[in-house]
Amino acid sequence: MNRPHGFVRIILFGIALTASLIGAAGCKAEKSTVKPPAPPATGVAKENIVVIPGGVDFQGYCDTREYNEDTAGGTCDSKIDLLAACKFDHPKEETGKEVAEFVLRDPGNPKSGLCLDSRRVSLGGISDMSGYCAATFAKGNREKAVAELDGDTWMCRERLDVDALCIEDNNDARLQAKRLDSGLWQCYRYENA
Repeated sequence: MNRPHGFVRIILFGIALTASLIGAAGCKAEKSTVKPPAPPATGVAKENIVVIPGGVDFQGYCDTREYNEDTAGGTCDSKIDLLAACKFDHPKEETGKEVAEFVLRDPGNPKSGLCLDSRRVSLGGISDMSGYCAATFAKGNREKAVAELDGDTWMCRERLDVDALCIEDNNDARLQAKRLDSGLWQCYRYENA
């Protein structure tokens, strides 16, 4: 069979093109001398991975102390029953009189309160508001509960150790707590991969 002279040129051109592309791609017919990367050394820690077991149970903790939860988290608090605080501060066993009423001498000043007996005789003000808070909400622990004014309202408040709550709730001493942008708290830990 007789083929036209141009056909042979096309085939030769195709072979030359293929060879040039192989050369441009770096392909060689001989064996490569490039070594593969060395495996990582044993005993070297890889990057830490964050493990998040869950959020912080403020409500559960505050409920065990009979507080209301502060919606922002981080504390438990409750409005102080000022009559009950008067009775705590002026017990009948010590004064011989029973507290019957709490009044503010100056309605604009929450620090002007007086405890009165049934005849409206003053027994004095409340001198140990934090003691009342500790006895009522913190199982007697005076370091945990404090009395604070929130505007014109007296509150019993306990600042929470959020890391300790994470550890206790999840039974994991490696946990820490982090406050998220949303205001919620998250328990987490780092682990080696």
